[in-house]
Amino acid sequence: MRFDGGQVNVGRALAPPYDVISPEQRERLYGRDLRNIVRIDFGRPEPDDRPGAEDVYTRAAGHLRSWLELGILVRDPRDAVYVADHEFTAEDGERRTRRGIYVRTPALPWDLASVLPHERTLRGPKEDRLALMRATRMQTSAVFSLWDSAPGIGEALAAATARDADVEGETRGEVDRERHRLWVVDDPAQLGAVLEALAPSRLYIADGHHRFETAATYAEERRAAEPGAPADADFGMTLLHLCAADDPAIEVLPTHRLVRPANGVPDRVADLLARLDGAFTAEPAAGLAEAVAAARRRRDAEHALAVAAQDGAFLLRAPRRAAGSPRAGLDVTVLQEVVLERGCGLDAEAVAHGALGYTRSVAEAEEAAAAGTAALAICLNGCTTAEIIAVSDARETMPQKSTYFYPKVPTGLVLSPL
Repeated sequence: MRFDGGQVNVGRALAPPYDVISPEQRERLYGRDLRNIVRIDFGRPEPDDRPGAEDVYTRAAGHLRSWLELGILVRDPRDAVYVADHEFTAEDGERRTRRGIYVRTPALPWDLASVLPHERTLRGPKEDRLALMRATRMQTSAVFSLWDSAPGIGEALAAATARDADVEGETRGEVDRERHRLWVVDDPAQLGAVLEALAPSRLYIADGHHRFETAATYAEERRAAEPGAPADADFGMTLLHLCAADDPAIEVLPTHRLVRPANGVPDRVADLLARLDGAFTAEPAAGLAEAVAAARRRRDAEHALAVAAQDGAFLLRAPRRAAGSPRAGLDVTVLQEVVLERGCGLDAEAVAHGALGYTRSVAEAEEAAAAGTAALAICLNGCTTAEIIAVSDARETMPQKSTYFYPKVPTGLVLSPL
């Protein structure tokens, strides 16, 4: 199911995933178009809401019914995969295009699923997504996933997209304008070629663990309520947006840590180093941005972090661990276990109670250190897709906020009826 490009400006109808939308951005999306998908996927609470009678979920179901009746949303008549090109401005300022494929796969618990995770999830978001699925019987947002090893997929996709796109639209991205093109691939020969090329690949969750788990829970509920339903019933499937793990247009950005001032927390890099007892060596830098650039140059050779505090900015370097597992060798794991736990005394309970702030902006991190709102601002390199795959293959999980895939897959380009 998708928006009818003849009835709506598709670019104006799309939204980012619900979990990165701020209240202010939601208001802007509401004003952007009366048919923006945010009204269904991440509706606005109202003061007089009555749970179960009039709330974000009942309004979402109402919008969905209305848009279907008006033909704003349409269901394609034949089985298909959907090829999506996402053009965006990369972190280095260059324009790039990331190619993805929308497919469905059985919605199953992790021990039975064909898609491997790399992180743990929280209860709250899953309860919200499950309530939305129950009300709308629709998966509104795809699970962003990666494929590894799909020989011949490039040729199959090139053949399927050797024509004008069926849908085009433009959105406001995090950095610049982003352009979206969508091809509905329902020709049996082309469809078969794409699926055949994907068949030997392994699949990994990139972004959307909550959505995948929620789909599995919903499928189990519906199966119990409808035991006579066919094995391939819609409710038993989950929508994936797949990209090649080695696509150079995939960017995995880091989330930097802001250590909040507190008793016992070092507010000088010199004090941090003393507590680390030689685990890291430090080199002064002109500023945090310069330290970040130096850390990027060292990422393949060493564990490298950029840190700012009241005594300035520094590059922290340590020999790469002789890791006994893929997780143990990650920079973000070393940051958590050595710098935060040993150096700052921040265990999981302290972090859960707000000892850390987070930002993706180096400038914001430096400002926080200079202003003293952060005792330490710690910037790290992003993970690679190869590291994520290795952790997933080992059935391990990464520390929270280890990955930020950029750009986000938009919500609303393809929907999956349940």
